[in-house]
This record gives sequence, C-alpha cells and structure tokens, in this order.
Amino acid sequence: MLNISVILKRYSVPAIFVVLGVMILTIAFKENQTMQFKLSGVLILVGAVISVLSSSSLINALTAKIIGGLSLVTSGILLFYSYQTVGETIEYQENYKACKAESIRNLSDIRTAQKAYFENYNTYAASWEELINFINTGTVNTVVAEGEKPSRRITEAERNYIYKDSRAIDNNMTDLEAYILSKSKICPDDLKGFKRDTIKVSFLKTTFTENISYIKERRENGFGKFDVNNLKYIPFTNKKSEWKIATDKVLVGVDSVSTLRIEGVIPFTKIVGSKKKETVYIGKLEMNDLSGSWEEE
Repeated sequence: MLNISVILKRYSVPAIFVVLGVMILTIAFKENQTMQFKLSGVLILVGAVISVLSSSSLINALTAKIIGGLSLVTSGILLFYSYQTVGETIEYQENYKACKAESIRNLSDIRTAQKAYFENYNTYAASWEELINFINTGTVNTVVAEGEKPSRRITEAERNYIYKDSRAIDNNMTDLEAYILSKSKICPDDLKGFKRDTIKVSFLKTTFTENISYIKERRENGFGKFDVNNLKYIPFTNKKSEWKIATDKVLVGVDSVSTLRIEGVIPFTKIVGSKKKETVYIGKLEMNDLSGSWEEE
C-alpha cells in the first residue's frame, strides 16, 4: 500500500495544474474571454493529465516531459498574448469613451451655434465656412438689467403719461411701466438707476470663450480650450475627417421650414465581427428637430 506522503509528492504538482487549468477555463467561459485564453486553459489541463500518466508510469517519462513541457510553454505564450489583447481592448474602450464624450461636446456646440444662426437668418448654415464665420463675427441679443423696480403703485401723473387715460391704479408698478418711466422726461428719482436694455453682444465670447461655466466644464472633462476651427473635425481623427452638414426644407402646413442634419462616423467603434461603425449625429432632415443621437439611446 502506497504511503500517503508518496502519493502527495507524486500527484501534488499535477493536481495544482489541474486546478489552474479548470480555473482558467471557468474564467474564460464566464467572462467570454478570447479563444487564446480558453486554449491556454485546455493546454494546462493536457499538461496536467500527461503529468498524472507519467507519475502513474502509464507513459514514458521522456515523452511525458516533452509533451507536458510543450503544453505548458505554449499555454504560457497564449496567456501572454491574451493578456496583451485584454490590455489593448481596455485601451480601445477608454479611447472610445473619450472620443464619444468629445464628439457629444463638439456636436452640442455646433447645435448651439446653428440655433443662433437660425434665429438671425431663419435658416441653418449649410457649410462650415458660413457657420464658423457666424461664430466669429455674429452677435446675439442680451438684456442689460440694472437697478430695482420700486415696490409701489404709479402716481396719477405717471399713469397719465403712460396711458393717457384715467384707468384705476390698483396694482404695483410693472416692469414695462418702470421701463417707460425710466426713459421719460418725468423719470422719478427712484427709477433713475433703472435700466432694462437689449443690446448686441459677441456670440463667440458670451457662449464660448468668456463663458465661465462653459470653460470650467471643458477643463473638467479634459476637452481643452475651445477652438472654433476644430468644430468641423470629428475628434480623434487628426483633423482628417469632418462632420457632414446637410440642410433641407419641409412643409409644415403652408410654411416651409428649414431642417438640418450633421453626422459622422466616430473612431474606436467597430463592432466585433462586423464592418459597421457607430454614427453620431444631430438633427433630422424630415423634420425641424435638432436632438442628438446620444439623447435617443
């Protein structure tokens, strides 16, 4: 009868490799690992079985060493390449996330500019030259508000000036009444610091380059400084691929309404086993809707 210590000495190493092979195969199938990873587990099990047969004197020791050694070496090589593949996959996924995030920021900025362009011209910019020129030189309306509206009713003299009638004075002064009086020759003392004026300001500065919250958001997300000339390029393409602009018009009732579509294929999105890649976009040509593809996911 064999001694237990002899059995342990003879079969402990093969047992370790059996456990290791089973663990690798379990992980491989549970986490859908590469074929290289799965094959390495199989080869480790083969090496363990050969070792058991050798220890049991069922096959020649030299043959067992050759087959087992080749199995283990091959398994090690496969594990190494599988590890490299996993590392590349992780890097690929990180690049995809960064590219997708920057693409969304990019298209969101383009959408903001196109909306402002539409408000000025009742149509969308059909080319990058038009849109970039508008961003650089265009203006938008903003209200300059100074002073507080008095919490009182208007006087009879103020009523007569504004309305030129004898209507009842039942409520406190409105913003419009305060504005009219502040511009009048009879401006009361409590309205001399009141101002509600609409002025033209630079679209570029108020929206992008001098907008504190916008600058902070770009910095926190690692997007870098805003550059209007980079808007037309799809991120992570080294300025080789541009977003495609398409405009059209659709009838809504009896009116013709402008529509817009801006789209592009972003890198790092090739679906495994397919040539299909992810398209990111804003807008639809069949309706005046500037929603983004990421908002519809």
